[in-house]
Amino acid sequence: MSTEPHRGLVFRSLEAGIIPWTLLGFILLSACLHAFGFYIFQAIYPPAARVGPPPAQVGLLAPGTPEADALLRWIDSEDPALAAEPGKAPVPGLLSLPYIPSYSVVHARPIMAPAPRKPLPYPAGTSGLDLIRMAAARPSASPAAPAPAATVVSISGALKGAALDPLPGFDGLREAELGELMPARFLLGVSGHGDVQYVFLQDTSGDKALDASASRMLEQIRFRATETPLTWGFATFHWGSTVYAQPSPATEMAR
Repeated sequence: MSTEPHRGLVFRSLEAGIIPWTLLGFILLSACLHAFGFYIFQAIYPPAARVGPPPAQVGLLAPGTPEADALLRWIDSEDPALAAEPGKAPVPGLLSLPYIPSYSVVHARPIMAPAPRKPLPYPAGTSGLDLIRMAAARPSASPAAPAPAATVVSISGALKGAALDPLPGFDGLREAELGELMPARFLLGVSGHGDVQYVFLQDTSGDKALDASASRMLEQIRFRATETPLTWGFATFHWGSTVYAQPSPATEMAR
């Protein structure tokens, strides 16, 4: 006896043409979860708020207030209508100005040639008798020679005004040979009793013999006594005409 195989689904609950209740439950649960999510997002994230434009305001310049009166007076004084349209302000006498050519005014005058110099006048003629008288006239006497200048010594430094009078004569100094002399400067060291102990030559006169003679004369000067053991100062010789050696007659004749 042969048996015919049963054709159909394995599970009896999944029959063809029938929707299972489990699938419907999952679909309903998903719809509920989506609805809850939309509600949550709507409550936590509200839409962005928009700020509207400010309301329009209009200000009127009404006379009567100090601020408005001051602004109105400034507007009247400045006259902004003329400033905004400068082309409408006519320039008086603009078309009546005369034309002045550039060559009518001399900007740089040319240098003219110098005027010729007048010739020097010739002296008047002299007769022969006048020439003889002029030649025979005696020469006028030469002016007297100036008095010889004396040699002067000046003391400076701490010893200024401390020398006692009379000073030794400096006119006895003579130069060995005639030549140009420079002022001689010496450094003096004076003791407390007023005696010159040290004489050092600082600037020479150009003649060694004259410097030595001046050094010996400085040792003869007496100064006021002081409590200082040693005082330093300077002595400067300004040479006069008597210092220069005068040439002898034999030297003049040899020249």
